[in-house]
Amino acid sequence: MAYVSNPNEEVSFLYVISWENSPGVVKIGRTTNVARRFNTFLTAHPDPLIIRCLCEESVMSEADLHMRHESARITLEHFKYTEDLLETVNMLNMSTGFASYTIPRTLNQTGLVDDAPTISVLKQNMSIPPIRISPAELRVAELAAVGATVKETAEALGLSEACIKSHRQSISQKGFGPNFCSSLIKLLVHKIIDIGRLTKD
Repeated sequence: MAYVSNPNEEVSFLYVISWENSPGVVKIGRTTNVARRFNTFLTAHPDPLIIRCLCEESVMSEADLHMRHESARITLEHFKYTEDLLETVNMLNMSTGFASYTIPRTLNQTGLVDDAPTISVLKQNMSIPPIRISPAELRVAELAAVGATVKETAEALGLSEACIKSHRQSISQKGFGPNFCSSLIKLLVHKIIDIGRLTKD
């Protein structure tokens, strides 16, 4: 299965790819036309292309993923596929419902990517997290989404650090994800956390 952005929308996608004979190195990039970009890779390289991760940049941006795994960087967009990077990729895929797949290459089959479902279609098939989050928990999640630490969140809300940690644990236990970080991504994907509103505050 392949994914391509809606031609009527300027949606930017984050991707993590590698080639079958070089599984230890991945390329992290962004594009507004998934099919055209992947076709370029298929034309330039003889090996099967492995799409390890694909999501809208509203979930995580290319710059954020580059910065998070700077220590694994080989060249501008190529990274060692470390355990830490694999964990991040798995977390993103779990949150968006994306499954890694390989575009095969044979002597009589180019493997070119054709039109396919958009990310918005994927979202319709994802398990939407139950909206049982309290106003206090939502505020804690919002502050975490913009980078606030436990201490900074406690100071901003006038609560103890123990209380903030309790709220974070509660969010994770409500079925949003296996840990607080993956829960945040799922809350962002389903627009329960509104980044647009946060950036205006």
